[in-house]
Amino acid sequence: MKSCRGIGVMSGTSLDGIDLADCSFRRDEQPDRWSYEIHHAETLPYPTEWETLLADLHRRSAEEYARTHVHYGRFLGERLAAFVSGNNLTPDFVASHGHTVFHQPEEHWTAQLGDGETTAAFLPCPLVANFRNKDVALGGQGAPLVPVGERELFSGCDLFLNLGGFANLTAGNTAFDVAPCNFVLNRLARQADPDVRYDRDGALARSGAFSAGLFDKFESLDYYRRPPPKSLGREWLDTELYPILDDANLSPVDVLHTFCRHVASQVEKAVANAGITDSTIAVTGGGAFNTFLCECLREVLGARKISFREVDFQTIAFKEALIFAFLGLLVLRGEANTSARVTGARTDAVCGSIHLPPTAQAGPPGKADRTQGNLPG
Repeated sequence: MKSCRGIGVMSGTSLDGIDLADCSFRRDEQPDRWSYEIHHAETLPYPTEWETLLADLHRRSAEEYARTHVHYGRFLGERLAAFVSGNNLTPDFVASHGHTVFHQPEEHWTAQLGDGETTAAFLPCPLVANFRNKDVALGGQGAPLVPVGERELFSGCDLFLNLGGFANLTAGNTAFDVAPCNFVLNRLARQADPDVRYDRDGALARSGAFSAGLFDKFESLDYYRRPPPKSLGREWLDTELYPILDDANLSPVDVLHTFCRHVASQVEKAVANAGITDSTIAVTGGGAFNTFLCECLREVLGARKISFREVDFQTIAFKEALIFAFLGLLVLRGEANTSARVTGARTDAVCGSIHLPPTAQAGPPGKADRTQGNLPG
C-alpha cells in the first residue's frame, strides 16, 4: 500500500519551541499494523517576544487572546511554509496541535492557540487542528491523546512515559498526566541561573540537596489521590503547586533536586497502581535528556523490575509531533483518533477540524480522485 506523508506540529506547554516532524505512514497488511518513518525534524525556538507573550497570555484580555490566536496561526503558517520549501517537501497534509493556553475540562472547555484557517492560507495541503474540543464536549479530559498513536505505531512495550511540560504515562488502557515536569523544572532552572533556559543534563538538580519536608508537600497534593481519567493544566500549577514553590525557603537547586525525586515518585506510584512489573518502559520528551531525572526514575522503577527501552533520538525528541501527524491522518481517513477509555469521554471519536488550502484544485480529502494526496484507504 502507498504511504502517506504529513507534517506534525507540536508546541509544548514548557515553551521550549515548536517541533516540526515530516513523517510518512504506511498501513501494512502483513502484519496488520501501521509503520512510520521520520524524514526531517527540527525544533524552532521561540523568539523572545513570542515566549514572553505566550507565558503571560492567560492573564491578558479576551481581545488580546483573539488577536494572538490569529497572529500565532500566521506565525505557524510562515514557519511551516519555510520548512516545506527548505526541505523541498510535498506533504499530503499537516496536523497542528496548537499551543495550549487554557485547559479546564472540568468546566467543559480547553483552548489551543493557532487559528487553523490562517495557518492553512500558507499551505499547499489540508491542515488538521483543534484536536481536543470534541472529546471535552463528549465529557472527556481532552487528554492525553497520544495513547492511540502509541498503540498503533509502537509495539512490544507495556509502558510509555512522556516527559514534556507535564509527565504523562500510558499503561495498557490507562493514560493520564502523572505530574508536572519540564514546565516546572525549566522555571526552577531559570531561577537558579537566569542565563539558562533549562537544566542541561539535570546538572543543577544534581547539585542540590533533598528536602523531605518539601517532598511531602508535593506528594500530599490532592490531584495525586484522584483516579484517572485526569489531566493537568497551567491553571492547576498557578493555584496548587506554585504557592508551595513560592513558600519554600530553599535554594532553587534544592527545590529542583526535590522536584525531580517527586516526579519519579509519582511515576513509580502510577506504575504500581497499574500492577505492572518485570516489563519495559519507553521514555520520550525533553525530560528524557535530563540525566538526573532519568537516574531517579531508574532507581525507583528498578525496584519493580522495570527497565528502560532503547529509543532513538528522533523518537525521543519528536514523538508528540509524530503522533499528532498520525492523529491528523486518522481524521482525514474518518477514523476515531481518541480513546474514551483513556479520556473518560462518552465514546471514541474523530476529533479534529479540517482546513483546506487556498488552491482552487484542492478538493475534500477522501474523494475518489484523492486530489489531496495518498491517503491510505
